Amino acid sequence: MKSLNALDARIIRWIGYACAALVGLIFLGAAAIYIALRSSLPRIEGELALAGLGAPASIERDSFGVPSIRARSRIDLAFATGFAHAQDRFFQMDLMRRSAAGELAALLGPSLVDADRALRVHRFSAVAREVVERAEPEQRRLLEAYAAGVNAGLDALGARPWEYLLLRLEPKPWEPKDSVLAAFSMYLSLHEWTGASELAREHLRANLPPELFAFMYPVGTAWDAPIEGGPWRTPPIPGPDVINLREANASAKRTPASGYSLQPTAYSRSATRDEVPGSNAWVVAGTHTAQGAALLANDMHLGLRLPNVWYHARLIVQPSDREEGRDLVGLTLPGLPFLIAGSNRSVAWGYTNSYGDWIDLVTVEIDEQDPARYLTPEGSEPFEIHREQIEVNGGATQAFELRITRWGPVVREEANGRVLALAWTAHRAEATNLEMAEFETATSVDELFDHANRAGGPVQNIVAVDASGNIGWSFMGQLPLRGSHDSSVPSSWRAAGTGWLGWRAPSEYPRVINPESGRIWSANNRMIEAQRWFDLIGEGQYDLGARASQIRDALRALPNASEHDLASLQVDDRALFLARWRDLLLERLEEYVREDASYREVRELVRNWSGRASADDVGYRLVRAFRNQVRADVYDMLTDVARATAPPGIEFEPSKQFEGPLWALVTEQPLHLLSPKYESWDQLLRSSLDTALTRLSSRCEELSRCTWGRENTLSMRHPLSAAIPFAARWLDMPQVPMNGDVGMPRVQGPSFGASERLVVSPGREAQGLIQMPGGPVDHPLSPFYGAGHEEWVRGEPPPLLPGEAEHVLTLTPGRT
Repeated sequence: MKSLNALDARIIRWIGYACAALVGLIFLGAAAIYIALRSSLPRIEGELALAGLGAPASIERDSFGVPSIRARSRIDLAFATGFAHAQDRFFQMDLMRRSAAGELAALLGPSLVDADRALRVHRFSAVAREVVERAEPEQRRLLEAYAAGVNAGLDALGARPWEYLLLRLEPKPWEPKDSVLAAFSMYLSLHEWTGASELAREHLRANLPPELFAFMYPVGTAWDAPIEGGPWRTPPIPGPDVINLREANASAKRTPASGYSLQPTAYSRSATRDEVPGSNAWVVAGTHTAQGAALLANDMHLGLRLPNVWYHARLIVQPSDREEGRDLVGLTLPGLPFLIAGSNRSVAWGYTNSYGDWIDLVTVEIDEQDPARYLTPEGSEPFEIHREQIEVNGGATQAFELRITRWGPVVREEANGRVLALAWTAHRAEATNLEMAEFETATSVDELFDHANRAGGPVQNIVAVDASGNIGWSFMGQLPLRGSHDSSVPSSWRAAGTGWLGWRAPSEYPRVINPESGRIWSANNRMIEAQRWFDLIGEGQYDLGARASQIRDALRALPNASEHDLASLQVDDRALFLARWRDLLLERLEEYVREDASYREVRELVRNWSGRASADDVGYRLVRAFRNQVRADVYDMLTDVARATAPPGIEFEPSKQFEGPLWALVTEQPLHLLSPKYESWDQLLRSSLDTALTRLSSRCEELSRCTWGRENTLSMRHPLSAAIPFAARWLDMPQVPMNGDVGMPRVQGPSFGASERLVVSPGREAQGLIQMPGGPVDHPLSPFYGAGHEEWVRGEPPPLLPGEAEHVLTLTPGRT
C-alpha cells in the first residue's frame, strides 16, 4: 500500500510538472504571438529615414489617432499618405485590390474561388494598367509616389500586418495600378453589375399586359423631390378589360385563416428585403445659415465593416517658391493618394450615388457559319479568348476561359442558346481617370464642376459650396452616349447605330447653381426634370423620394442653419414615410379587435409608436413589418403567373418606385386586381398582417419585447473575426441596437449605414464636424482601434479638424 501511495505521489508530481510545462509553453506561445502582434503596430512617434522622399514630412496624430500629414510638395504628400495608409490599413487595401482583380482566393482560400471567377470576368487588372498608361504624367507620378510610400510603410513595420501573421502569408507590394483597382472596388459597391434587373424586367414585360407593367414599374411617383421639375404622375390602375385576376386564377381561391399563430408561415423573400438606398448630401446658401457662409452636409451610406471604408485625414502641402500650398481635410480612401470628399478651404464637396443605368446586357448573335465568331455592324468577328488562372491558398490553381466581345465579356449562356455579354462603363479605360486629383486646387463651384464633368469613376451626384457662398449640383463621372436600342432590357447591338457610341461632352452635363430656394438636396433621388434626367443617365432605379422630401422640408424649416443643425438632420430618424401606413393599420385594427381580442395588444403597441425608427420602439417594427408584407404579397399576386414561367436564376423584386402603385391599390382596392384566394382587399391586408405577426412572434418570446432594435442591431465585423471566433469580441465593434432605417435621413441597418457624416463650410473648417465608425487604425492592439466609434453610434460629431498633436512621426529622405 505504501509503495502504491508513493507511486501515486510520483504520478501526481509528474502530472504537475507536465501541466506546469504546458502552461509555460502556452504562456510562451501567447507571449510570442503578443510580441509579434505588437511588432506590427503602426509607428506613431520618432523619426524614419525613407528612400523615395524628396524632403522631410510628418504624420501627426491627435487623441483619436486622426492624422495630419504635412509635406513640402504634392508628390511627397502622396508618399507620406501612402505610408500612413499602409501602416494603418494595408489589409483593407489588399482586399480592395484583390476583390476587383478577382484574386481573393489566393489570400483567403478555396471558399472564394467562385467569387473570384465572377469578378475575373471583368478583367479589371488589365483595365487598371491601361488607366495608368493613359494618365497625365503628373497624375501618374502621384500614383508612383503613393505606391512607394505604401511599400515604405509596410517595410517600416516591425512585422507583417497582423492579418498576414495569422494567415501565414507575406503581403504583396503595392503597384500604381492597384490604386485604380481600389477605385474599381467602389464601382462594385455602387453599381448593379450582374444584369439581374434587366433580365427580370425583360421577362415581366414579355409576360404582363403592357398597361399592368407600366403601372407596376413607373419611373417615379408623387414622392419625387427633384430640385428642378416636379414629381412623376403614377400611371392609372389598369381596368378589368386589361387584366382580371379574379378570372385568371379562379382555381386558386381559398380563404385565409384569421388571427395569427406561432406556426411557421411561408412568405415571399421580397417581404424581408428593403430598397437599400445610399447616401445623403445637401448644401445651404449663406442667406439661410447662422454665420452667413454656405454649408455642405454629406453622409454616404455603404456597407459597414472593419475597418471603415474611409480614412479621415488632414493633408497639408506647405507653400514654397516652387509649389502652391494646400490644406485639405476630409475623407481619403486607403488605396488612393487624394482627398475624396471634404474641403480645400475654398470649395467643399460630397456625393450621393446617382443610380443611373451604367450597364447593358447585349444579345450576342453567333455566326451560324462559325460558332467561334459573332456578328457586328461590320460583319463577323472572332471572340477574344482569355485564359484565366485563379491561385488558391491551400488548394489547386483553377483555370477557365473567358469569351470577350467588342462590347464586353460573355456573362450568360441560356438554355435556349441565347448568349449575353455585359457592357459596363467600368470595363472602358476611358471611363476611369484621375481627374479627381484636380479637385484639390479648385477655387469655386464652377471650377470644381469643370473637373467633375471630366472626371472618371462611378457616376455620382456631386454637390458643392465655395467660400464665396455659391452652392451647386452636377454629375461626376463619364456618361455613355447610347444608340438606338432599348437599354432597359437585353438587346442586340448587331445593327449600325446601336450600342454605346461614345461619351457625353462636359458641355452636356447639367448643373444647378445657386437656385432661388438657396438649398440643394440629394438622396439618391431624381434631381432634375424627368425627360432630361433619363436621356442622360437612363433608368437605373433611383430611390423613392420619401427621404429626399423629408430632407427638403427639414431644410426649408431652418432659416438660419448651423453646422450642428445639419448634423442633427443627418441622424433624423422620424419615420414620416410610414405615417400613412400606421393610420391604415390602426383603422383596420379597430375592426379586427371587435372580432378577435387577440389583436388588442397589437393595436395598443401601434397606437403608442413614437413616430420614429427608435431602437426601443415596438410600434415602429409592427408598422414596418405590416407594410413590407403587404408590399410583398401584392407584388407576388400581380406577378404570380409571369414568375411561374421564368427561367432559372432570375430574381423578381418590387422596384423602388412600387410604393406609388402599391398605395393606389390598397386605398382604391380594385377587385379585378385581387387574387381570387382573397374575398376582399381587407382580407389581403389582414392576411398580410397575420403573416407579419407570425414571423415576429417566432423571433420574439413576447410581442411587447419585439423592439426595432432587436432586429436593427449593429453587426460591424472584421473580415477575419468569423475565422477566429475567440477573438471576435476584440475584433468586432459592439453589437448595439440602432435607431434609424431606410426611408428617412438616418439610414441604418445592421451592416449598412452612414460610413461617415460630414458637415463643413470652406474656410470655416474649424467649425466643421465629422463622425466615422470603426476608428482609423486596423489593429486591435492600437489605442485608436474603434476611436470615435461610440460618438458615431450616438450621433455626436467631433470636430472635423484633427485636435492637438499627441504623437508625431517625422519622415526624412533616406538613401535610395
